[in-house]
Amino acid sequence: MRIAFFSWESLHSIPVGGLSVHVTELAAALQRKGHEVHVFTRIGNNQPIYQNIDGVHYHRCPFAFCSDFVYEMTNNMCKSMVYYFNETENFIGNFDIIHGHDWHVVLALDELKKTKGKKVVFTLHSTQYGRDGNHFHNGKAQDISNIEWYGTYIADRLIVCSHAMKDEVMRLYRVPEWKIRVIPNGIWADRFDCIKIDAWNEVKKHFGFGVYDPMIVFVGRMTYQKGVDLLIEAIPDVLKDFPNAKFVFIGDGYMKSQLERRVGELNLWHAVRFTGYIPDDWKLKIIKASDVVVVPSRNEPFGIVVLEAWAAGKPVIATHGTGAGELIWHDVTGYRVYQAPNSIAWGIKEILRNPEHARWMGEKGRYAAKTVFNWDNIAEQTIKVYEELLR
Repeated sequence: MRIAFFSWESLHSIPVGGLSVHVTELAAALQRKGHEVHVFTRIGNNQPIYQNIDGVHYHRCPFAFCSDFVYEMTNNMCKSMVYYFNETENFIGNFDIIHGHDWHVVLALDELKKTKGKKVVFTLHSTQYGRDGNHFHNGKAQDISNIEWYGTYIADRLIVCSHAMKDEVMRLYRVPEWKIRVIPNGIWADRFDCIKIDAWNEVKKHFGFGVYDPMIVFVGRMTYQKGVDLLIEAIPDVLKDFPNAKFVFIGDGYMKSQLERRVGELNLWHAVRFTGYIPDDWKLKIIKASDVVVVPSRNEPFGIVVLEAWAAGKPVIATHGTGAGELIWHDVTGYRVYQAPNSIAWGIKEILRNPEHARWMGEKGRYAAKTVFNWDNIAEQTIKVYEELLR
């Protein structure tokens, strides 16, 4: 098959978040399966418009910047993507499938479906409602929600990363169930094998922790959606039973200063460290040095950090009603807890009380990451969706 991806980010253009990893890894996995993959994305500084990277064709589309981000994406970027797609198709021949990722590219998909009759696959990685912490807002947020709805409407198939996300888009956008396919995100667990660390000298000493202090890690944006406040409120309960426990919060966001104030009010600075944004290699070392990774989200379409923790051989605590919680096999790869501080504290204390069982759960999680969630497996599931539309 000849497949066209449309995404505002990739690792080989302008990476912003987890979407860039998904698009890049899935494109590469599809190419390894023998398919011809073209990625239409933004252009970064000093980057060529076209580049073949590991067999995947990257078309970096230049366009004019605009102070209105939504307009910049839906008008300027989408028009440029359509232009370069048409130029490419005129040169090499017809594409079989066009596959767009998130709201930024919806109007490019719409134009190509209307003018060329292309079969459209649309992956919605999250919703504006979810990113806003399960709240509706007016203004630009409403505009983006409307675009997301339109993307689900024009798509011949809609891919989401979890059943929690499937339920959300069916509820929010009235998407018929027959149109939706659930395909999880993937990971290359083997990249964690080359990360060899001395947990004390390389990580715990850096934070001023004791060599035997258990370490609990959160990775994500400091936002209401991510439930960081729930974890902070759980810390005093954990410290009653495990006074040497230490907590590391990796990430940045609009709630960071508020959360830091709350840590001060609870007199927890001896047990808590905020790192802000850190490079990926340092983040992975911290995860490998941890005892458990906590994902306390109120809304989480998937939770790639769950796979990262499992790839590092660590058990995970995640909340009910989220894509992250959906991944957990309770008491086998971690614990599924309620979106409440006392329940989160219970999960952490269970991990710390039973270190041998925690290690066993981490091993089971690693097996899942290497088998169920490897990118080649995710590519196979995606190919089946394409084949449905081409029959």
